[in-house]
Amino acid sequence: MELDVATVSVMTALVVITAGILFIVETVLREDDAIGRIWSIAFLAGILASVAYAVWAFVPETWGAVAVGNAAFVASSGFMWLGCRRYSARAVGWAEAVVVVAALAAATAVIVEGPDGGGWAGAEVMFLALCVLPAAAAWETVRGSFVGIRTSLALAFVFSIQSVYYLARLIVLLTAGQDSDAFLVWWGTVPTSVLTVVLTIVVVVTVSVLRAERAGLRGRRRLAAPGAAFSGILEPVWFERFLADAVNRGSTRAERIAVISTRIDDLGLVSTAFGASEAESLRKAWHDAVRLHAPTQTWIGDDGSDGVVLSTVVDSEADARRLGATLHRAIYDGLNSVEVSVIPVLGVGVALSDASRADASALIAAARTAAAEAAVSEDTSVVVSR
Repeated sequence: MELDVATVSVMTALVVITAGILFIVETVLREDDAIGRIWSIAFLAGILASVAYAVWAFVPETWGAVAVGNAAFVASSGFMWLGCRRYSARAVGWAEAVVVVAALAAATAVIVEGPDGGGWAGAEVMFLALCVLPAAAAWETVRGSFVGIRTSLALAFVFSIQSVYYLARLIVLLTAGQDSDAFLVWWGTVPTSVLTVVLTIVVVVTVSVLRAERAGLRGRRRLAAPGAAFSGILEPVWFERFLADAVNRGSTRAERIAVISTRIDDLGLVSTAFGASEAESLRKAWHDAVRLHAPTQTWIGDDGSDGVVLSTVVDSEADARRLGATLHRAIYDGLNSVEVSVIPVLGVGVALSDASRADASALIAAARTAAAEAAVSEDTSVVVSR
């Protein structure tokens, strides 16, 4: 079967439009934050690019559609990069300027060549931008707030594939020429459209999961924000600092500090499958149970979207295990009291300070690992790190 450019362009446009509309509608319904809105702009730009290319495929005389399509395509990748930077709370001011300049350059390159440029007018500029911007986005997804989020690996993979593909496409275009069989057969519109469909589907699923994990599931409150109410759960940086101080003071008195990690790894999936409201209800019940059943003089901290940790002084390992078991029962009771479609798996892990383990970050990591083991264990609900 041989697909013509017009048919493939329409097919690609339908997939991109459907995926983009679904994401945008969900953004509106969620009243999402800036990250969701930035990614929505990326999907809008992708829709515009697909429509513009479809118009050109059916009416080649409309060379202006190529300029619009190239600029929109570059803008789409650029706004995906901006959304990733915003996800990690990085500055986007200068990055916005880069995206605007890249999009304008892609459009200008087509306009300079004019009607005689054909469908590949300005392709060199567009391919270069579509190599650099996705590479920058891939870099953002392996650092900052993305670290530890397994879902982000799919996004890094997609951006990396896009960057490498357009680098190879640019090289073939410059060396073999736009009319060569090597370019048209292997790097032309048809194979690129198929790749675009696959990557679009992966991207819309991945960013939806990432947004669900972020929106209402982190339980973080910025203590310095004007008017922000303290939820009783410290941000990770403050919890680690308080824990480090407690471990240091406790070591001079031969006191043992227990770090207990409670983890629910499926809240993002619950949000995707059953809605953000159910995931938020579970998160609230989980956090309330930890706060109400932890010892009074206890530091409680956020450990990402899937974890809550606490630290307290204990007399022995048995005391720490009993406290972990108490929290496990209390959390499950709290989760069962919520009217939701499914109860996610809970893991509780314990790590104790001693002469060989007196580093706060090491204690948190050990408790986190133990909680992950407990979540899949059939023998015990609480695992003590050794």
